Amino acid sequence: MKCAHSEMTMSSDTGFDTGLRPEAYERPTPFETPWGSFAVFRIDVSDGAPEFVAVQSFCPHLDGPLFQGTRAGDDDEIVCPWHRWRFALRTGKLLEAELAPPEPALDQNVDLAVCDVRVGPKGTLVLERRAP
Repeated sequence: MKCAHSEMTMSSDTGFDTGLRPEAYERPTPFETPWGSFAVFRIDVSDGAPEFVAVQSFCPHLDGPLFQGTRAGDDDEIVCPWHRWRFALRTGKLLEAELAPPEPALDQNVDLAVCDVRVGPKGTLVLERRAP
């Protein structure tokens, strides 16, 4: 799924501006970035202020739409709707590969690509790519 937004911009100094305001967040939203498709997720934390993170939009197993997956754990995990692979949103680490034939090889990287998310100077969510 490709998503377009009229205010998205990219700068090597500032990251990728989604044009999405934190207060307008409703559900995981996928964006096409220079690094591929990433979905923004909100993680509600107990001290009140939500945390935002972005992971690749599609599962590395068979390209299932992670942005349509269910949440697990303390709302900080995503479960692929196709074969129930479960990932940590903050780190992208594969936590469980249930119903997953073929099983991932131990030397195969099946973790998700992750972007840090911050509020930029325009008050919108900005993605910053993490080093692999």
